[in-house]
Amino acid sequence: MQTGNIPKGRRLSQQPTHPLVKRQPRRKPGMRILIPLVLGIFLASIGTAIGLFMQLYGSPLFPQVGNVQAPAAKNLITVTPSTQYDEVMHHFMNAMMQKNWKVMWSLLHPDARQYWQGEQDFIHVEQAKFGSIRFVNYSQDSPKIVYSWRNPDTTLIYQYAVTSSISLEAAAPENLLSAPSRLALTHGLFEHTLFALAQNHGPWQVLVAGPADLEAPLLVPASPPARKLVVPIFMYHHVSNKPTRNLLDYNLTVTTNDFAQQLTWLQQHGYHSISETDLFDGLYYGKVLPVHPVMLTFDDGYEDMFTDALPVLLAHHDRGVFYIITGMIGGSYMTWNQIRTLAEDGMQIASHTIHHVNIGQPPAWTSTQSELLLSKHELETRLGQPIQFFCYPVGEPFHHDTFLQQQLVLADLFNDGYVGATLDPFSFFSAIQNGEMPYQLNRIRVSGGESLEAFTGILKTTLRNDTAVLR
Repeated sequence: MQTGNIPKGRRLSQQPTHPLVKRQPRRKPGMRILIPLVLGIFLASIGTAIGLFMQLYGSPLFPQVGNVQAPAAKNLITVTPSTQYDEVMHHFMNAMMQKNWKVMWSLLHPDARQYWQGEQDFIHVEQAKFGSIRFVNYSQDSPKIVYSWRNPDTTLIYQYAVTSSISLEAAAPENLLSAPSRLALTHGLFEHTLFALAQNHGPWQVLVAGPADLEAPLLVPASPPARKLVVPIFMYHHVSNKPTRNLLDYNLTVTTNDFAQQLTWLQQHGYHSISETDLFDGLYYGKVLPVHPVMLTFDDGYEDMFTDALPVLLAHHDRGVFYIITGMIGGSYMTWNQIRTLAEDGMQIASHTIHHVNIGQPPAWTSTQSELLLSKHELETRLGQPIQFFCYPVGEPFHHDTFLQQQLVLADLFNDGYVGATLDPFSFFSAIQNGEMPYQLNRIRVSGGESLEAFTGILKTTLRNDTAVLR
């Protein structure tokens, strides 16, 4: 290529491409040291400023926008037009308004169907719960596509799903429901219920069925059926591998390893975890529960419920019921964000009072009604869902309080809109749950240091004794 002088009118394309070499003036030796030093100090100051910002605000300078992250480019998903899942959603809800349970069943995703014991079980429960209810209207929020979505009914993760919330307006005739349940129904019990769909080899089908879902809020019959079920309810406090500090701490702490072994044993022997709502679906509406149902309950809301218990539960696709003390948040207890995550991941949240006091004989600075109502309201406000279950702190008033005090507490629970409550076992274990005694659900304590053989032995003995009692 020519490298001589370029004629003035020559085209740019004809100009030589060799870079021009510009002679740099010599720097003094001191400048060679000073300039990198100044530059290093400048960059270090920027790094310090960024670190300080992160400490103060706990977030990156350039946070990601939006609540849902789309999948990586190689996993991009083409979703069918919104009219298709809108049509399925409205088809399902219109069928519900007409009480056409068969059509509703036909629109359920296979993964949703497997948690019913067949079509007749679904139809029976929907008819028992809603057959005499008058549906007025329903509305829905705008649906949205959520990637890597966990189904709260099953804990299964889907690559993507369409979610919305359905609000159902309904009314009940007099004497059909308990007075508190009838009041709750007329004041929005079924507002903003979760509705979710996923594609099943093309067509959109219902995964979570809004007000018709098996985990939807319960309606309490005015005269509950005389039905008893044998369902072991395990009672945990701490789940952690950290060293314990004293004897009480040791007794309350099941190691994470032991907890995982217990869930694995239950799974291998055909046991299925259910929620407290599932239990009352069985007691009140005659839902067929899975073979060998158990409930896993956790008192007090310690932080290790989030760090240790939750991962083990999700790994086994088990669900738990967590009783939260609303006045003890943060520190060694879970934060509100952690509690919300539990709820989003399919764990059930319930009340354990504000201050963890004996509600049969509360201290002078609080009252039974404050502990029951304010904790319930706080949880409902924070989580955006009805709270229908309760657990007695230290088992009172059923350990040492009088019969009159017990009856007063039971009346308060009923009037405050609670559906059920769990006991703290005192002298013996039982798995018999009585639909006519919904505020005295029996539990089996799981203690720290309990071997797997002891855990399984207690379960087998309890089931054998209770089965004999009900014969």
